[in-house]
This record gives sequence, C-alpha cells and structure tokens, in this order.
Amino acid sequence: MRPIADLPEMNVMNAGGSPKGEIKVRRFEPRDFSEAAELDVEAGGGHDPYLLTFFFENYPTTFLVAKVDGRIVGMVMGFRQSPLEGRIFWLAVRSGHRGQGVGRRLMTDLLEIFRRLGVIFVILEARAGNRRAQRLYLDLGFEIVTTCQSYYPDGEGAVIMRRSL
Repeated sequence: MRPIADLPEMNVMNAGGSPKGEIKVRRFEPRDFSEAAELDVEAGGGHDPYLLTFFFENYPTTFLVAKVDGRIVGMVMGFRQSPLEGRIFWLAVRSGHRGQGVGRRLMTDLLEIFRRLGVIFVILEARAGNRRAQRLYLDLGFEIVTTCQSYYPDGEGAVIMRRSL
C-alpha cells in the first residue's frame, strides 16, 4: 500500500460527460486559499476564513479540492476525530458544477483516504432541508443515525449520518 503522501492527483471525466473538463482532485495548498474562501461563501458556508488555514495546518491529508479547467469547483474538509472515526466537516461545490460528479468524487476520494488511515467509520451531518446532499450521502452508503433540531446557528435542523468503511 502506498503512503497517503504519495497519492497522485487523480483525474476522471465529470459524471455527465460534460465538456466542462476533467475533475482533478488533490490536497488543498496555500495558493488555493482565496478561491476556496470564495467557494465557501458561494456555497453558503459562511465560515471564518481562518478555518481553511486551520484545516490545512492540522488536517492536510483530509482537506481536498476539486479543479476543473484550472478553477476550484469543489472542496471537502474532513479529519480523524478519533483513531477509528473520521468526520466530514464540510463539502462544497460551486453551483454551476453541482450534479456533475464533483461532490461524489471528493467524497469517494476522502473516504478512500480515511480507509487508508485505518478509520472504520465516518460521520457527517447535513442540513435537514438539503435533500440533494442527503441523497448523495445515502447513495455513498451512509445511513441516517439521528436528527437534531435547531442544530445550525440559523435554527435549521440536521440529519446525522454514518458509514462503515
């Protein structure tokens, strides 16, 4: 098995076969900061930009970006919460690239990294109203564990999901 650091940039054509280009997934790098912060705002994250630096410094192996035609179109931030548990903190895809396999690709690559790190299950939460994300996660093998009312600062509830690796 190759070490995580030796993983090459991975390429696939986007799921719809659209002429928008290849999806290239790699680890986040400092030069990605401004595009990633812009994506976070566009996707409704509203996170403090310092969060990107925090994830890069503390969880570089599990902070991935997806690029199409040289532009960041998606990102996923995860971390190993305990020796056996992975956590997906945030998945974001630019609106013009949703439904084209970017989110699925980021999730699949991150799940593989977690597996190589020895994680045996992964947990995440999705907004109760975000049916598209919930469908993706269910399709990737996650199961709904519970729901939490008023989970997010705006009062929206969350669906907590978990998957074994």
